Amino acid sequence: MACDSCASQDGMRSQETNYRDKACRMINAPLLYRSQAGVLILRVGVALLMLTHGWGKLVILMEGKGSEWMDPLGIGATTSLALCVFAEFFCSVAILIGFLTRAAAFVLVVNFWVAAFVYGNQSAWPQNELPLLYMICFVTLIGTGSGPLGVDRVLMRRFCRKSQRQ
Repeated sequence: MACDSCASQDGMRSQETNYRDKACRMINAPLLYRSQAGVLILRVGVALLMLTHGWGKLVILMEGKGSEWMDPLGIGATTSLALCVFAEFFCSVAILIGFLTRAAAFVLVVNFWVAAFVYGNQSAWPQNELPLLYMICFVTLIGTGSGPLGVDRVLMRRFCRKSQRQ
């Protein structure tokens, strides 16, 4: 019969083994689950950050100060601002909830391409770094889509069920 100290040591060993097993299961989780979590974090994180940019532009547009905005494409300052607001605010909301993620990300890629290569100074790297970083994130979302926790997935399931019934 084992003494109390031996029994408590055995309990500690089994607890350490249990923690180690849990850690190994998390690290060795199927790539599918880890990548889905990564897509969710990227989608929600970049959308929330982009909303802060879009909100300020939306306020400028609603105050009627669109004529003071820049016009990098020669389509009018107010129109340029409205397109920016559509991309940075409304497309970010769509990406945040996972609705039409690929289309919304494409609009944002175009927006940041203009910011980096048309409006931005091509010779000043620090000025173009942020638009390029956002553009890389949105190109990634074009490739991945919304992931499993987005409105796109729910809509596709319903759409596929309806098409199978007919």
